[in-house]
Amino acid sequence: MTAAEPELHRETPITTRTLHRERVKVSQNLATAIAQELRNPVFAIASAARLLRYRIIDDPLVDKNVGRILREADRLNALVSSLIEYGRPAPVCLAPADPDEVWATVVEAHRGTLESKALLVHHTPAQPRATCALDSDQLSLACSHGLLNAIDAAPDGSDLTITSTALSDGSWRSQLHNDGVPAPTDALAHAFELLFTTKPGHAGIGLAVAHRVMGEHGGTIALESGDGAGTTLTLTLPAAHSI
Repeated sequence: MTAAEPELHRETPITTRTLHRERVKVSQNLATAIAQELRNPVFAIASAARLLRYRIIDDPLVDKNVGRILREADRLNALVSSLIEYGRPAPVCLAPADPDEVWATVVEAHRGTLESKALLVHHTPAQPRATCALDSDQLSLACSHGLLNAIDAAPDGSDLTITSTALSDGSWRSQLHNDGVPAPTDALAHAFELLFTTKPGHAGIGLAVAHRVMGEHGGTIALESGDGAGTTLTLTLPAAHSI
């Protein structure tokens, strides 16, 4: 091996982004394939259960178990929808906007979920306010998944903080922190992978969707846990002029 050969294998930002896009595309194809395989059987199970409930009446045991079947079918339908959301997303349409306004809308939309755990959100927007090229609907999706993950991890009655900063180059950074049990280091390494989860009853799709959305915006997403309590989700977006 000559001294020049290692240069051929050195990763550049361009090759790193290309590899990232290829990995996301593989994950999207997998998600779509799983959704297609699940959709018809789940529909058939739910239809058969509803027919059974209609044909057999006045039997509490049958009614109870049919109800269980339908609840599980609804859960699987939600999984199918999430897989399609990840595998076949709507095109991203970027326009200049304030990402902290998106955060404010997302927090308000989840007010009921927050109140069910007696959680308070303290949102500090960037000062001066940032302007980034973003798709409000898609960024809302990423923020929603991040917020729901934080809500799930936060102890009842605790506070969540969202602290945003406008950096010197005009880019935007926002950190969502919860005071729950710190995430294990090995889990952090896989947090944004499709179908990875450490929580029973969760499909492991939300943070993968958020990761896809932030990448399509030219931004980043990261999850960190320190020595103290809690976990911090960090989102970044470039300034509008740099897209």
